[in-house]
Amino acid sequence: MISFDRTQIEAAAALIGERTHLDALRTHLPQYFEPQVENSASEGGSLPFRAAVFNMEQCTRVQYIIPFLQCHPQLRDLDVILANELDIGMARSGNRDTPREIAQALGMNYVFGIEFITRKAWQNGNAQGLHGNAIFSKFPLHRCKVVPLPILFDWFYMPGDPRLGMRNAIFAEAEVADGKRIGLVSVHLENRATPQERLRQMTFLLDEVERYFGDLPVLIGGDMNTNTVSGNTPGSMEELEENPQEQLRRLGDIPSLEPLMDFAARRGFSYRDCNLMNKATRRKPMPSGAIVKLNLDWFFQRGLKCSQPRRVETILRMKDLENPPAHVAEFEEKELSDHDVVTVMVEC
Repeated sequence: MISFDRTQIEAAAALIGERTHLDALRTHLPQYFEPQVENSASEGGSLPFRAAVFNMEQCTRVQYIIPFLQCHPQLRDLDVILANELDIGMARSGNRDTPREIAQALGMNYVFGIEFITRKAWQNGNAQGLHGNAIFSKFPLHRCKVVPLPILFDWFYMPGDPRLGMRNAIFAEAEVADGKRIGLVSVHLENRATPQERLRQMTFLLDEVERYFGDLPVLIGGDMNTNTVSGNTPGSMEELEENPQEQLRRLGDIPSLEPLMDFAARRGFSYRDCNLMNKATRRKPMPSGAIVKLNLDWFFQRGLKCSQPRRVETILRMKDLENPPAHVAEFEEKELSDHDVVTVMVEC
């Protein structure tokens, strides 16, 4: 269990400005870089295996997300989940350890890495105030690592929501058969950035993947935030809101608008075989009440064979589930997350 005391957080915050954000964390919060790993699940995965990418939107609805994953016919047999936006000790999600709860309920091993620590930790009803990314796996996980990504937007200075930390990736080797391992990566790229800046993060990520995993086959997945606009330019998303046809055009044309896609392919990490290309995976709510459809969640693979890419909508409907618990009915027609789940079948 990762834990901090309040004095560590205050000391790190005080050092930012004098030192880089990364140096401040390394000096006063070394636990930030430590993965939380649990390998006690007894059930093993099967080959070929089904993998999912799922941004769980802070896991504020974990009591419904778990039965959704257990009871949806397209999700209940997942062997690997590359997950984004999970909370530990946040009031908004009931101060739960959401990655541990999900892993225990699904009978999966997991590794969790902190992305952000709220400056409101131990305030406003929060406990330790952690938020991050995870890998869930029915296969044993080895050589787990948290990899901080280059800072494109420093959330420490975010008005109303200051945070320590930065976007990251979680690395692990999954033991898929006796003597056979593959690399798994769950990553969350920056939304408050330009497409060219996200390319910088992807370049860093692939350099680290190649260095860490060597020649192993690798499956990368996560919220790449390929929103095709500059996340710090006022009005850019509003322009899309006002033009539904342009939204649709961009959904099907991500590679030409986000250079990280074909850059990864040139580096040997393909995406066209493991994704539905023309899809909306995010419903972004706007102040007007309108929804902008975005295509953000992706798999990339090297050395694997992928097939059957799918998208599973995360608006809960009882008719889509088999034998759900009774309490799920109270959430009928509501969003479990503002991201849908994307899945793929993987052969090693």
